[in-house]
Amino acid sequence: MVTVTQAQASRSASVLVLGTLASGAYKASSPIDLGAAVPLDVTLEVECVPGAATSGNKQLVLFAKLSLDNSNFGSGPENLTATTNEADLHYIGALSCNDNSTHRKFFSLQSLPVTRYLKLVVKNDMGVSIAFGNIYTAAITGVSA
Repeated sequence: MVTVTQAQASRSASVLVLGTLASGAYKASSPIDLGAAVPLDVTLEVECVPGAATSGNKQLVLFAKLSLDNSNFGSGPENLTATTNEADLHYIGALSCNDNSTHRKFFSLQSLPVTRYLKLVVKNDMGVSIAFGNIYTAAITGVSA
């Protein structure tokens, strides 16, 4: 019988600082290189503090843009508020923000197509600006014995 053991790397430095992202706006990370030996999965830690009481959809939405060569990324918005091609982005998940306290949630990239390079894209759909926020990563690798 084969035993597979997973290992999680340490949490990275912030790969995307959300700063004071305005309501309805998008922000993208710089390209993230997962390495030639793409990990089995990547855990994302998303944290944010709304700048005031939230309204509307009360959520931070997380997407990905993928690339095989680090220059031709999938289409979809990265900055500002143009939602024209939002459906082209790969949906990762949403962080509900029902009040203006600190919110933190973990996500997985496992359901996405396997690519070496990606950009994380966040849409502030909370109805208010973000006061503070970051996204961190930790690669999941495996060994079979």
